[in-house]
Amino acid sequence: MDEKNNVHELKVLERDSRSNNLVPFRQEFRVHGFDIYYDDLDPNELTLMFVNHQRTGSGISIFTHRLGTTYIQHVDTVKSPLLPSPNDVVATSRRTFYATNDMRHASGVMRRIEILFGMPWGHIVYYGPGGVFSKARTGISYPNGIARSADGELIYAVASSEPSISAFKADEDGVLSLVSKKEFRGFVPDNVSVDDVSGSLLVAGFLNTFEMFRYNREVLRGTDARPAGSVRRLSLSSDGRTGFVEESVLSHDGTLLPSTTMAVIQRRNGIKRMLLGSVMADHIAICN
Repeated sequence: MDEKNNVHELKVLERDSRSNNLVPFRQEFRVHGFDIYYDDLDPNELTLMFVNHQRTGSGISIFTHRLGTTYIQHVDTVKSPLLPSPNDVVATSRRTFYATNDMRHASGVMRRIEILFGMPWGHIVYYGPGGVFSKARTGISYPNGIARSADGELIYAVASSEPSISAFKADEDGVLSLVSKKEFRGFVPDNVSVDDVSGSLLVAGFLNTFEMFRYNREVLRGTDARPAGSVRRLSLSSDGRTGFVEESVLSHDGTLLPSTTMAVIQRRNGIKRMLLGSVMADHIAICN
C-alpha cells in the first residue's frame, strides 16, 4: 500500500443474511497464522486468510478488504476434520489455500507424545476450487510456517521438529511433490516469508529450544528466560533442485525480541528494513 492507503484501525464485519447489511463480526476470532492475497485483476481488493482457533473447532477465516475503507468483511470460515491443529495458511487465490497442521492431535496425551518425540504425523492440506479439503503432503514432523514463491510456482513449508524447510511443486489436484529440502543444525525454524523482490526466503527460529519452551510457558506471569533467535536467508540454487544457498543475516541473544518467530522484509520510500515478530511478545523489532 502507498502512504495514502495506510489504515490505522480496522473494523471486522460480516454481512447479515437477513438484512444484507454489514454488522460486527459475531464469531470468535482467535488468530494464529495468516496470509494476504493480492489479485492482479482487482488490485484494490485484498483477501485475508487467518488460522482461527475457535472453541468450536479451528478453521480458516477468510475476509476481504478494499483499499480506502476501514473494515475487513468476513466471507467464510471453513473447517474440516483434516484441520485438527492448523498452524499457518498461504492463499493461492481468493478462495483456495494450503494450510499446515502441526500435529494430528489437537489436545491430550497423544499431542504431548507428538511434541516430545517429534512424530512425523503432521500434514499439509489443500482447500481447492470446489470447496473440498484434501491432504496435499503427509508424514511431516511439526509442519509450521508456510509460504508461496513470488512467481507462485513453489510452496515452501517449515518442519520444526526435523528441523528443515522444503520447497514443493503442486500438481493440478493440489498434491505437493518435493523439489528441494534444507536441513538445519543448531537452529529450529518457525516461520518463513518470501521477499517478493529478490525471491529469497527469510526463516526465523530459535537457537535454544528448551529456553524457548520455558519462555512461552512462563511469560504471562513473568520470566527471566530470553531464548536466543536467528534469521536465515535462503535462496534456491540456480537449477532449483540441488538445495538452498543459506546465509545468516541476524543472530541475537534474546534481548532484542524473545522467542522470535517471524521475519519479513519491508520496503517503503527507498528504505529497506526487516521486521521481527514473536507469537508471545507485545511488540515487534525493526532492523534497518
